[in-house]
Amino acid sequence: MTATVLVVEDEPDLAQIMVLALRRAGFEVLAVESGAAAVASAQDQSVGLVVIDRGLPDMDGLEAVASLRAGGYRGAVLVTSGNAGEAHVAECLEAGADDVLDKPFSLAQLVARVTALEGPPTR
Repeated sequence: MTATVLVVEDEPDLAQIMVLALRRAGFEVLAVESGAAAVASAQDQSVGLVVIDRGLPDMDGLEAVASLRAGGYRGAVLVTSGNAGEAHVAECLEAGADDVLDKPFSLAQLVARVTALEGPPTR
């Protein structure tokens, strides 16, 4: 059984498209809109990978990543961000992310990154 992918994105249209693409690829997916909900969901669910937006309404995505890691979350974290640049990527990785995906991104790239971090889904 494949672990759940948690999508944390506050833009509903983008979140819906991401969820559909990941489900179509065979992943179990849960979506939330805030950093606080992400931290709670990752602790309460069998979440194996978190795809989290850097710019969330209640906190910076990296604050949520730090909270996840401090709470013992050991799964992979993929940060999505509209902030390109070497220093930004380094900041995300230093905060506990395993990978960074710059916006805008293709759904094929999202699925490929999730597969690389989580492994192929078992159907």
